[in-house]
Amino acid sequence: MTSEQFSFRSREEKKAYVRSMFSDIAGRYDFLNHFLSFGRDYSWRKRAIRTVREHRTASGVTSSMILDIACGTGDLSFEAVRQIPDAQIVGVDLAKPMLDLFQQKIDQRGANIRISEGDVEALEFPDGSFDAVTIGFGTRNFTNLDIAFREINRVLKPGGIFVNLELSKPRGFPMKQLYTFYSKFIVPLIGKTVSKHGEAYAYLPDSIRRFPERETIVEMLRGAGFSEARWKDLTAGIVTMHIAVK
Repeated sequence: MTSEQFSFRSREEKKAYVRSMFSDIAGRYDFLNHFLSFGRDYSWRKRAIRTVREHRTASGVTSSMILDIACGTGDLSFEAVRQIPDAQIVGVDLAKPMLDLFQQKIDQRGANIRISEGDVEALEFPDGSFDAVTIGFGTRNFTNLDIAFREINRVLKPGGIFVNLELSKPRGFPMKQLYTFYSKFIVPLIGKTVSKHGEAYAYLPDSIRRFPERETIVEMLRGAGFSEARWKDLTAGIVTMHIAVK
């Protein structure tokens, strides 16, 4: 599939595509995440949850209600359990097969996590329900970032934190050139071979290319009502962590 074919005609068309794609690759999703990132995804998740934990300590918050959006098979949620053992975590995702695998992990580990199918653009939670919201590599798949960020702001308590991990476009030489080659040619080849779903891993570099720049995301977060917003590059800009406080 070419990049032109990833130009969706409507929000609903993209949402349906994303749901179907992630449902199809659910069984190989964890393996490919770890393999394609050379295992760096573990450290990125640790950094994101450490940011949540440090914010909790600095603000003196005693509760830890955490919403993990686009939770997939649960790696970010389980990292939150590891670092913040008393956290009450809710995971939402569009793709039921992903959630089915997540539930199997919850049952095996006896973790304090609730999960449900959910759409970031219409979250089914009251205003001010959570102390923190996290997303791990899901915002590229949203159909309207402005709506998503407003919904995230709505369900956060005053002073609550939003931490978003997202694949990014490195800016410095030679990482920019190496990563462009890797994501454009190597990732689709490996993804197709392992997952048997060539489109999914052609969609990946295309969605990174189309995703707004770091500074634009920060402005969008401020426009959604966050009082503070910033970004920080990880691993030479392969991943960007966006941090916003309500």
